[in-house]
Amino acid sequence: MSSLLLSRRASAQGLFRRETPSIAWAHGRCHRAPVRHRPASRCGAAPVLAVTIQDTVRHFLPFQNGSPAPGNVTKLEDEGLFKGQVVYSKFTWPVVLGGEEVYIWGSFNDWSKGVRLHKVDRNTDATVILPLRPGTYEFKFVVDKVWTPAPHEPTVTNAEGHLNNFRVIAPTATFTLKAPKADSVLVIGDWDNWQYSLMLQKDPATGVFTAKAHLPPGQYSYVYVVDGNVVTDPGLQTYPDAEYGDVHRIWSFLPDLFRVFYCTGWEEAVLNYRRVVNGQPLTKEWQQLTMVNAPSRGNSLGVWKMATIVPTDPAEVLEFTLNNGVPAGDVARFKEDRPGSGPVYSCPFPGSFKLAKGMLRPFPRGAEARIMLVSDIDGTMIGDMSSADVFTTSERFADYWENSASLTGSLLVYNTGRSLGQFVDLMKKCDGKVAIPDVVITAVGTKVWHLDETNGRTAASGLKWIEDTNWTLSLDAGWNLDVVRRLARQVMGAYNDVSLLCILDDGSEHRHRMALTADVKVLDAVVERLKDGFRRERLEVRIITSGNGSHRYIDCVPQSAGKEKALQYVRQQFGIPEHLCVAAGDSGNDILMLEGDHPAIVVGNAQPELVTWLVRQEQNGKVIYADASYADGILEGLARHSLY
Repeated sequence: MSSLLLSRRASAQGLFRRETPSIAWAHGRCHRAPVRHRPASRCGAAPVLAVTIQDTVRHFLPFQNGSPAPGNVTKLEDEGLFKGQVVYSKFTWPVVLGGEEVYIWGSFNDWSKGVRLHKVDRNTDATVILPLRPGTYEFKFVVDKVWTPAPHEPTVTNAEGHLNNFRVIAPTATFTLKAPKADSVLVIGDWDNWQYSLMLQKDPATGVFTAKAHLPPGQYSYVYVVDGNVVTDPGLQTYPDAEYGDVHRIWSFLPDLFRVFYCTGWEEAVLNYRRVVNGQPLTKEWQQLTMVNAPSRGNSLGVWKMATIVPTDPAEVLEFTLNNGVPAGDVARFKEDRPGSGPVYSCPFPGSFKLAKGMLRPFPRGAEARIMLVSDIDGTMIGDMSSADVFTTSERFADYWENSASLTGSLLVYNTGRSLGQFVDLMKKCDGKVAIPDVVITAVGTKVWHLDETNGRTAASGLKWIEDTNWTLSLDAGWNLDVVRRLARQVMGAYNDVSLLCILDDGSEHRHRMALTADVKVLDAVVERLKDGFRRERLEVRIITSGNGSHRYIDCVPQSAGKEKALQYVRQQFGIPEHLCVAAGDSGNDILMLEGDHPAIVVGNAQPELVTWLVRQEQNGKVIYADASYADGILEGLARHSLY
């Protein structure tokens, strides 16, 4: 993936090194508990290390000595609204994305230096924990000296036109331990496989150590490390863990934030806002925040821009107006947006809101986790290409996607038997009536292509794609195209009739796929002959049949390929949980993709072969059979899965 996107900045310079002292492990409820090392089974033969961030803190928190906080987290923190709060935030470069040397650069230190991410071994993710003030940050990774936004983090195109990752830092978990005689207290948990420790800060007056952390939503186990000994808090409930003994548990939830999405034709939009609690403004001056482009292609009114603000009080109200970024004194060019019914727009509580055509309305989906929709194209997203209304439902879907799902960073993936060239031809014909995806999986799961977002998704044409070479190379194991070709031609010779069996692609177009078409009268015999040949040659080949009518398609691909295998690869790249990944299809060719552990949708116009399969499945709600056809069925399925 490091070659996936173009460099946006010069090569990394001035990077600092972080110390990695080891910490002994013990279990017990007191500081005198006996020390034992963590079992090696969790990390193989790698040395057992728990890495502190003390050196990182020394470089990252100069404001502890009176200097300003790093980053561009607005002037509010200079006025003390967050009271010096520090939030420990984990950044990860997943091992599935490749890369040996990984750094992170960002607005948290005004892009002044990169921070090295560390691995326990070659088979683990690269990770670093940074102490940050609550706020919004842009950042980007440098992977083997190539600037690359992470696919598993939301992206924005900032005012300078750079495509960067974007994250809101807000506390989601708080750790507290009273240890007045201790010199240092750390907390270690399974949020990063028990590898890195968070450092708690001591209040000398009370002897209480505290740390706030930004963790993905979920439940976590953890223990404390007091002056080198692992202990639990006698005042908290503990739970047995087979590998780590007694542990505590904590939940992390998405924080309540102000999220404002604004649809405008302005090139720049500035949010002019203030925070109000019980009718009293928290600051004397109004604050200004330049909005960034949301990951949406927008609509006829313009593009969607967004601003995210971390509240300091649960009772906080956000009042705001908007302008086009031109100084108010420039009367000829200055433009402002205020409500017709009052002097300011008002968000009465932290939450997600949309503003378009002068109307502010709730937008709950904007505060929820992003999803990944993986859809077949022909017969699922679009109808019959010979029909006059072929794009009728896909146009409705595109309108929904760009004005709702994509605003939250949700991902659209097309999983098709088409080649990339055929897909690009479709995008040219559809004239904007088919939503542009973020990823295209082609040739029955043997090719993965990422949208060229050099200038952001808003400006992407959908005609330029970048091959995921990591996926392509992974298919080489156990695959021998020359042998597959030879066996296919031997089977062809047994029939010597192209009306019964014909080779469509001998691997010249896709080197990991041999494509044939067979009459249904000989289909079973052809498949058995191919299987026998592959067994003799000791090749692990997946045979996929699809289609309807008098003939069927036969695709021979590596065992590690296929629509579901490629789906899982992309899902892991983007860090989407299984329950938030939805597959949609209409034919037997989609069965492997639909029977995965994730939710699925069968559209109302599904072919009989797929309906027969669906009837035989356990009716537990995992696979929704929609009443509506084509893309309308996808929308219905998303709603019934509560992911609309």
